[in-house]
Amino acid sequence: MYTFSVPTVDDYANLVPFELEELVSAVNSILRDRPSMHIQGRTVRYYIANGLLPPPSGGPKFARYGLEHLIRIVSIRQWLDQGVSLDQAKAWIAEGRHGGDPETHVKKSLVRESRHRPVSDIPPETPFDRTVHVIRLSSFSRLEVDTRADLLRELQRASETIQKEIARLQDSF
Repeated sequence: MYTFSVPTVDDYANLVPFELEELVSAVNSILRDRPSMHIQGRTVRYYIANGLLPPPSGGPKFARYGLEHLIRIVSIRQWLDQGVSLDQAKAWIAEGRHGGDPETHVKKSLVRESRHRPVSDIPPETPFDRTVHVIRLSSFSRLEVDTRADLLRELQRASETIQKEIARLQDSF
């Protein structure tokens, strides 16, 4: 007998930022036992337009969605299933009841800085403030590097991390 566990928001934390289709897929995977709560891309755009979600980072072609988007959408869909109105859901998000960050409802302005600035000098930020280089590694994976980081250094670090992960996986077999 096979047992399958329903994924949670935490299972997707290391996969952010998402493209729109990836965000929709993650939400629907988390809510897979409740097909009536599934969403489409237009649902995300509607929630943004109505202030339930912060805008994504990047331009229209390169929009990226963070963990906060995922947390809010799952919370909203669960609340709607319990009969809560969108207005009440918006109020609860502002109060932080969704378990995320109520302060991310406004997209912060992006400040472009030198690409060669040392990584240690880059201040921490929310996922909605980032502009990234996207490098497609295969049809199943991609690498995103903050444009403020030294691209060569980050690629070298990524290579080292990937090699360590390969070794770890090989040791587990």
